[in-house]
Amino acid sequence: MPFAIGMADEIEDGDAIAYAARFYANVANGQSIHAAHAAGRAALELGGLEGADLPTLAWADDVDPTTAVLVTVE
Repeated sequence: MPFAIGMADEIEDGDAIAYAARFYANVANGQSIHAAHAAGRAALELGGLEGADLPTLAWADDVDPTTAVLVTVE
């Protein structure tokens, strides 16, 4: 897989779960990897949770996370 999600520092379990839930829901709904990552971070901010800036997205040089979609919704 040309993408990886990491944390810049320790993150609370509840925060990690909130991020992951939103990220994977957006991936499942056909959003790009970048959009899903942004939605996950936004879920942390909107929930008033600590660590909204901790999830980081890394990708290989030959892919674009703004256009990469893992699930197509028909």
